[in-house]
Amino acid sequence: MDLDSFDHQILDLMQQDARRTGTELAEAVGLSAAACLRRLQRLRRIGAIEREVAVLSDAVTGQRVTLIVTLPLNRGRPDMRARFREYFGKLPEVKHLYHVTGGADLVLILECRAMEDYADFAERHFRLEEIAGYETNVVLQTLI
Repeated sequence: MDLDSFDHQILDLMQQDARRTGTELAEAVGLSAAACLRRLQRLRRIGAIEREVAVLSDAVTGQRVTLIVTLPLNRGRPDMRARFREYFGKLPEVKHLYHVTGGADLVLILECRAMEDYADFAERHFRLEEIAGYETNVVLQTLI
């Protein structure tokens, strides 16, 4: 993608708050509001912005537990990533799924109502033969 410094500034601002207006973007990056909106439309069209989501308040959803789970996989089948993307993509607890380097192959970001719900989730979904094990980190506080 051919992105310049203005595009990168707009993307950074949109990651913080996707509801920014053209005027707010213009004030922050030093372009006109119309130019910022044209750039934003282009960034969406070329796929630099894949999707825009709503981050819901705990007051609405109730207090939730966020978990970061690493999954090392048993080697073997080349189609496993696609299979896991399809499998985990259907589960409402899974907010993100990453293919990573290092000691694990996949990283899941989960949201559960309580630790008991996570224990049930892990028992149901991490016992697949392709999964060599799992390690869980519980998010204590969201800083950004």
